This record gives sequence, structure tokens and C-alpha cells, in this order.
Amino acid sequence: MIGMAHRISLGLLAIAVATPFQGALAQTSSLQGAWLEEGLSCGSVYTTARSAMAFKRPASAFIPAFIISGKRLSTPLATCRIVNVTTSGDRQIMSLHCTTSIASDSARAVLAPTSDGGLLRYLAAEGGIATKYQRCDRDNLKARDGGGTSGRSATPGRSPS
Repeated sequence: MIGMAHRISLGLLAIAVATPFQGALAQTSSLQGAWLEEGLSCGSVYTTARSAMAFKRPASAFIPAFIISGKRLSTPLATCRIVNVTTSGDRQIMSLHCTTSIASDSARAVLAPTSDGGLLRYLAAEGGIATKYQRCDRDNLKARDGGGTSGRSATPGRSPS
């Protein structure tokens, strides 16, 4: 009898722990993918690895890019577990637990999808300046300039001026 009660309590604990993760995953479904600050070239930051987007190596610590995959948000040098997602108006506030090669700490990301398929990253949940991000995918990597809208195009046989 005690063994059965113990198994039931462990099962309930597993459900209680998994529920916030499932909620966080459902709330981030529109945010899944590789993101890069608008105006930069997707091909200069991302590559494909085993049918998924990945950062090119060596990665720059300062590139404004991240990948959301399942319950994870990754930057070039950190991997974060999405602990919780709350909504404030059109913004989704992610509570994160991030780990680098040096340390672990909690962090927060405030994101809002745009009508054109982009993403805005805010510094605060209640206003402030936003940075616009574009979604990068395999098609962006195959584009002539590697995706994005920046970069100079060079004429063959001539150096860019």
C-alpha cells in the first residue's frame, strides 16, 4: 500500500514538473527557429547540421543571434533552458536558466512576433526600445548573399568599392 502511494506521488510530481515545460513550449511554438538581427547575413552566422540550423564555428560572442528549439534557447556561447513563459500584451517574457563554459545564471528574454514574420526583442516587458530579428532557414542560407539584407555584392573579377 505504501509502495503504491509512493508511485502515485512520484507520478503526480512528474506531471506537476512537466506541465510548466509543456506550457512554455506551447507559448513559444511561433518563436521556434534561428533568429538574427535584421540586416545581417544569415549565411555568415548559421549553417545546417543534421537537418537543423546551427551556429558556424568559431562563433562570435557578440553576434546578435539565437536559436529556439523545443524548450531551449541557444546563443553562440550559451545554452538556456526555458523555465517559464508569461504573456504581457503582445510580448512573451521568457524566464531562462542559462549555462556557458564558465558559469550558470538566470536570465530573461522579452520577445514579440511581428506581422511580417519577424521578431522584436525588448529590453523590458513594459515598453522601451526593440531590436528587430529575422528568421533564418535553409532557404536564407542558399540565397546569393547568404540571407539577410546587408552585405555588398561584388561583380566577378572586380573587388567591391
